[in-house]
Amino acid sequence: MMIIKVDEEIELRAVQQKDYKMVYDTVDQNRSHLRRWLPWVDYMKRADDYIEIIEAWQEIIDNGTGLQLGIFYRGEFMGMCGYNEIVSLSSRGQIGYWLTKNAQGRGIASRSISRLVSYGFDTLKLNRIEIICGVHNYRSRALPEAMGFVEEGVLADYEFLYDHFHDCIMYRQLKKEYEEARF
Repeated sequence: MMIIKVDEEIELRAVQQKDYKMVYDTVDQNRSHLRRWLPWVDYMKRADDYIEIIEAWQEIIDNGTGLQLGIFYRGEFMGMCGYNEIVSLSSRGQIGYWLTKNAQGRGIASRSISRLVSYGFDTLKLNRIEIICGVHNYRSRALPEAMGFVEEGVLADYEFLYDHFHDCIMYRQLKKEYEEARF
């Protein structure tokens, strides 16, 4: 099982089939919070809906095209993060993340994503890491901005959220920028 230790409080690990109810319950309890920015929330209506999704997450880990991991804070499931897409030929990965409402404001996302970035550059040997956020999702945008990601531009009508399209911003960090910031 894939596990990435972030620090003494946070562990990122692959969600297993046996965890499908845990993921569903967490999403269900945070449905209105998550729905604002995540286009898939309304489509996940039953715990069983996560069985196929978890299988797909495991498949993308196995074939190296993605890396979806649960965020466990002090042993409690608090959300997901990972590489929604890894394009090996281009040495590029795109990070996505979400947290429960009560997990916000503790540095959980920033520590988790910081570790994912170092894992991406150091272990996966990526050259470029992207994060895409809704233009008006200021909490989410604060993370790549605080981490020194560069805003590349607005992607007009990039994502459909239930009844409307919304604009997103693409942020990126290149390996050379990451290394310059570390030293």
